[in-house]
Amino acid sequence: MWRQDHPDIDLQDVPADLVTASASGLDPHITLENAELQLDRVALKWASDLHRDPPQVKKEIQQILMRNVAAPLNGLAGEKFVNVLEVNLALCKFYQRTP
Repeated sequence: MWRQDHPDIDLQDVPADLVTASASGLDPHITLENAELQLDRVALKWASDLHRDPPQVKKEIQQILMRNVAAPLNGLAGEKFVNVLEVNLALCKFYQRTP
């Protein structure tokens, strides 16, 4: 389904965690690259729900993502990641919505 919506993206450029699940399926973390690929879709939905300008909402959400970025070993190894639950809670707080 994702592939049908994004036929122009080279599969080598897709983060692995976008198309796979953690062993338990419960890991709340995704790579920053994965989150950024979903940013347009998420921003459009929030903008629609809030009746706001999509580019402005996208900018706000990007800032929230950047405030929630972590990296293994203080950035010395591995991919940058975000905790989706924490980002969603931050979005609800910022936009004054209940989770």
